[in-house]
Amino acid sequence: MKFLLEKSVEHLEAASRARAGANAAAARYHYLKSAEFLFKAAAKSSGRMREVRLARAQELLDLARGPAGARAEPAADDAEPGAKRFLMRERPDVGFDDVAGLDEAKEEIRLRLIYPLAHPEKARRYGVGRGGGILLFGPPGTGKTLLARAVAGEIDAPFFTAKPSEIMSKWVGEAEQNMQRLFDEARSCGRAVIFLDEVEAMIPARRSSRSTVMQRLVPQVLAELQGVRSRSGTLLFLGATNEPWAIDPAALRPGRFDTKVYVPLPDFPARRRMLEICLSGRPLAPTVDLDELALGLEGYSGADIAWLCHRCACCVFVESIRSGRDRDIDIQDVLAARQQVAGSVSADEELRYRRWAEGPRRCLANAGTAR
Repeated sequence: MKFLLEKSVEHLEAASRARAGANAAAARYHYLKSAEFLFKAAAKSSGRMREVRLARAQELLDLARGPAGARAEPAADDAEPGAKRFLMRERPDVGFDDVAGLDEAKEEIRLRLIYPLAHPEKARRYGVGRGGGILLFGPPGTGKTLLARAVAGEIDAPFFTAKPSEIMSKWVGEAEQNMQRLFDEARSCGRAVIFLDEVEAMIPARRSSRSTVMQRLVPQVLAELQGVRSRSGTLLFLGATNEPWAIDPAALRPGRFDTKVYVPLPDFPARRRMLEICLSGRPLAPTVDLDELALGLEGYSGADIAWLCHRCACCVFVESIRSGRDRDIDIQDVLAARQQVAGSVSADEELRYRRWAEGPRRCLANAGTAR
């Protein structure tokens, strides 16, 4: 199965490169080969994943047969100096089952993508479109990136991601062109997820920014967001931020970031699940009570909990090397690590996020979080 999916991805990337080089014949060939391997993968799948892969393979066939496969784009040699291309980075192998909590956020994403893809006739009847923009906001380390990767994994779609440093440029006009290329590369796949972390760095409030680059880049991002739903294909744009109040207000209105999803610190069930995941595969003494541990980690983020588990395992590992004797990780090891690893989000910081989530913007609040 993994081989079939990897080959499908290889041919899809080759098709994108062929299109960039205005080689329509090669693009068609690689779209067909990508569809072929995906059909084979679908035959070995079952349930919803089988339906998703069949639908995706049909989209690739349509690209090969229709004008998309033949559409010429500027050759790479003709592009301006310093031009970047944003090829598909990965097809994530994680899904919603790998994300602890965040049930309301998952349901919102299902409404945007999974339900319309699984029930296209009903979606057309009720006028429910696919894709759009979703803003994930909350304290650092709460799993916003994992949730974004899980979205692409759920629909078996290419996952595009870029850092602000990859978009920004000192050359006039290049940052806007980089942003346009990112969206164009994703649209060429028919179905894709774009994820931008630290999105406030690319869509800052223009009144507070004196940068001439930002005065040009922000309108470009807003235009791309505005067009996400209006164009063919299925494109979901996910932006993540630890500073939602720093984003330009124009990006937060409906039609751009339609939904704002609060990704808070984990509650007890999520903390308990994170401990289970992070300590799995490690020798754990039967006396370790994960419920008791989870109760004592209130205020910890998913990243804090992962690091705590890593630290306690490292301490026992070093001890075993020095003593020559292996032993299980016990409760004292975990408690000692907790003394070294404090929660990284203060109560005041968490309160600020909650106030923003519950404010007039009516952001979507959630009880869980991701690891």
